[in-house]
Amino acid sequence: MIRWLIKGMLRDRTRSLFPFIVVTVGVALVIVLVGFMDGVIMGMMDSTAHLDTGHLRVVNKPFYDEEHLNPMDRALGSQKVTGDWLRANSDPEIVWSPRIRWGAIMDVPDERGETRSQTPVMGIALDLLSQDSLELKRLNLAESLTRGRLPNKRGEILVGYQLAQTLALELNRPVTLIGQTFDGGMATDNFTVVGFVRFGIFAMDKKMALIDLVDAQETFYLDDIVTDWLGYLPSYVSFREYDRYRSRLEFQMKTLINLHPSGWAKDDFPIVVSILDQRNIRPIAEKFLVVRKFIIGIFLFLMVVVLWNAGILNGIHRYGEMGIRLAMGETHSHLLLSLVTESFVVGLVGSVAGCVLGGACTYALQEIGLNMGDAFAQSGLMLSDVARARLSVGGFVRGVIPGLTASVLGTFIAGLAIYKRSEANLFREQEAG
Repeated sequence: MIRWLIKGMLRDRTRSLFPFIVVTVGVALVIVLVGFMDGVIMGMMDSTAHLDTGHLRVVNKPFYDEEHLNPMDRALGSQKVTGDWLRANSDPEIVWSPRIRWGAIMDVPDERGETRSQTPVMGIALDLLSQDSLELKRLNLAESLTRGRLPNKRGEILVGYQLAQTLALELNRPVTLIGQTFDGGMATDNFTVVGFVRFGIFAMDKKMALIDLVDAQETFYLDDIVTDWLGYLPSYVSFREYDRYRSRLEFQMKTLINLHPSGWAKDDFPIVVSILDQRNIRPIAEKFLVVRKFIIGIFLFLMVVVLWNAGILNGIHRYGEMGIRLAMGETHSHLLLSLVTESFVVGLVGSVAGCVLGGACTYALQEIGLNMGDAFAQSGLMLSDVARARLSVGGFVRGVIPGLTASVLGTFIAGLAIYKRSEANLFREQEAG
């Protein structure tokens, strides 16, 4: 009997090939769709985290409350002690990096040393010169250069390429930064422009400049002081887990607050915030999840309808075969079980093939990406120009479940008709077909 069923499946394409193709394509499309949408939202998260907020951020609360003013006097002291404590007591998956957020006026001199042009800029100071620094790779600076090179010594600065166009900056020419020191005085220092960077975010390309962390500490009198400790999580950690990491670190931070390193001011009070608590990311993420569920739900519904109808049509097409098998003495329940099992096997094989096909396409989109050109850059959101997918177990689950169940249920419902029809009626339907 089993051998006869296998031969029938191989010879009758309506029983095997068509359902197999439908399941394979449906499962693959679901996996790619889920992977691409997950990749877009996580790409936004990672771009924002790398350039600005970190996945987790430890910051002095007085500085955080007045962040728009860049209050240097509210930065957090004891950089070495705080950094060593974070690395020793936080989750080992978190990689910590110190940064300084600064604001200043960039003054561009002419050949006589007099002001030719100037504009307010926002800046980030980070570790650009250490050999073991991850910041260059994290911000993808080498690939983002439009002209020039990366800093290789103290006193060098990178600027956004649109800012360079606005100020008519030239490579290897000096600029002067005029800002505020930690103690409220005026900070002035000269830097050499060595490269123009395309961040991919319109606001940053227009106003952003990068200098080395040690340079910023000397310019703004921030000895052993930083404004931020940014924590980065591995790419496989979903943004839904960020709040759990934040809560755990908040609980552990009580020990550091009670320790109160000597470099802290009396009213210093470091807090932990996740990326979801900054830049209005949480509402964006929640809306995106709603849209994602809606789109995936519609697609899954259409896929289930197609597979369901394929199963029903396949069952109706085989009413004559059912009559013959019943006439030969096979019981109704055994006949229905064999039909459902056959449909399940086709669905299983199609789901496996769909997982392979969809996984391969999603992996290609994850590694190569889809170049969106300037569409994202002009939006002002921190989105990379290259949209990438992201492989996830959830995508495979969402594809496999309807791939296995929909055609089986369709075959089962069509097969229930054998309980309502006699062998004679089934034979007549075969002759009519």
